[in-house]
Amino acid sequence: MRPSRVFLAGMMGSGKTLIGRILAQALGWSFIDLDGSIEERAGRTVSELFAEDGEEAFRRLERESLEAVLEEEVDTGLILSLGGGTYVQEGVAEWLRSRGVTVFLDCPPEVLADRLRDPEQRAKRPLLAGGLVETLRRLSEARAVRFDAADVAIDGVGDPEVVAASVVTALGTLEETPGVMAAVRVSLPGRSYPIWVGPGGSEDVARRLALVLASLRPRPPKVAVVTDEKVATLHLGGLKKGLAEAGWVPTVVVVPEGEGAKSVDVLGSVWSQLLEARFGRRDVVVAFGGGVVGDLAGFASATLLRGVRLIQVPTTVLSQVDSSVGGKTGINHGLGKNLVGAFHQPAAVVVGLDLLRTLEPRQVRSGLAEVVKYAVIDGDPLFETLERDAEEILARPWSQAKLVARCCEIKARVVQEDERESGRRALLNLGHTFGHAIEAMAGFGGVTHGEAVALGMVLAARSARVLGLGEDGLEARLVRLLERFHLPTCPESFMERREEMARWMENDKKVAGESVTFIFPRALGDVVLHTVLTCSIPTLLDELASSGKEN
Repeated sequence: MRPSRVFLAGMMGSGKTLIGRILAQALGWSFIDLDGSIEERAGRTVSELFAEDGEEAFRRLERESLEAVLEEEVDTGLILSLGGGTYVQEGVAEWLRSRGVTVFLDCPPEVLADRLRDPEQRAKRPLLAGGLVETLRRLSEARAVRFDAADVAIDGVGDPEVVAASVVTALGTLEETPGVMAAVRVSLPGRSYPIWVGPGGSEDVARRLALVLASLRPRPPKVAVVTDEKVATLHLGGLKKGLAEAGWVPTVVVVPEGEGAKSVDVLGSVWSQLLEARFGRRDVVVAFGGGVVGDLAGFASATLLRGVRLIQVPTTVLSQVDSSVGGKTGINHGLGKNLVGAFHQPAAVVVGLDLLRTLEPRQVRSGLAEVVKYAVIDGDPLFETLERDAEEILARPWSQAKLVARCCEIKARVVQEDERESGRRALLNLGHTFGHAIEAMAGFGGVTHGEAVALGMVLAARSARVLGLGEDGLEARLVRLLERFHLPTCPESFMERREEMARWMENDKKVAGESVTFIFPRALGDVVLHTVLTCSIPTLLDELASSGKEN
């Protein structure tokens, strides 16, 4: 795939060079300032070229320099800052459109004038003769039609990091820019946050994380990274290095690996370390890890000082496609999974797909159970995509940016409709009522969360069939797909302990009064809530066990 090229256009003073450098650092791309390239080729400054050769000769040299820059091979993507008049020259916009994406940084003349009042700045720009605001307004109006043809327009007023973050988010929505982070936005009443999905490992993620941190208002004085022992060994060094390069020195809190970390004792330790570091409500907690770390760090940030800001940096398939999005946080209790927690939405989610390269195969498989869940909820064509590409997805999960973004889009859409799980959001628990019971029966560690969800989805599909709710063949089709992802599909060993399973289900957090809400798939893309009296759960489990033996 050809590296992406992004061209920054705009009036002089719109910040193209500064924004370009920030973008290149955040994306790990190359950066070229076209005016600097022209001066290097000509051995004279732009102002000297204008004065000695005239504007027409300069424009010819500008076009030649542009063509030369784009002929050069680069190993990464390229951010190219154009001169103020480059993009508006005849034919340039059309020529660039076939070679990349153009971003117009829009600034009113008054703002441009404030930025260019310095005599040294004005001396570098030969077209700035006469009244500054009037000249800039005239040039802006003359060039407006051409600038309107840019692929993306961004408000260039404000802090450079905020503008750069807006550019990255906008680029992520364009399929024409391979390699740029896909950008999903979760929009909630009075607030929203981005989910950035893109390639890269810990240092790349750190650069993007630094961009997010710098764009937050108020700007956080301190940052803490909460991670587990395994992620710390594999990736913490790169994350700290990347943050240090951007001027951030985080407080690091390392917790034990595994589901056992979601406990009151570990939570208390996280609180203590953050308080000892004198964290305040303007500071930010970064959850750097899988679902366990995300739940634990999220709950710690939700409750510390009645709430500090949170950024999720997920490192597993499961957390990237599911648990990092939506604001659910919590810890386990002896009576069940995730029974103590809070809704606490992150300020952003930053996904680095190459972090998955160090993931153990079992954890990859576990995360893919949640991907299958989203495909059942959303229906075709997502389910068909998984059926077509199952082996490739399993072998190279770090190459599945569109798939990860699609799962995040589905979850974002549901969360936007029902943030607090009072209705439709419960559909995202497909397979989880059975799955949480299976996890508890296995001692919170004998099976992974994804394995339990896979078994739970099989039982949910079987329940729909037994109760006459589901279409014929759905359970068999689901089982075939799960098996291609090497996930368990035979829950019979747990069904032999039905009395114990029923007891765990009676303590599920979806219990209301004398009933529990199950989520059953009637067909692909048609998933419904179904209430079962707790006293009827043993009978349902008996029927599921009998049906399983028959099949």
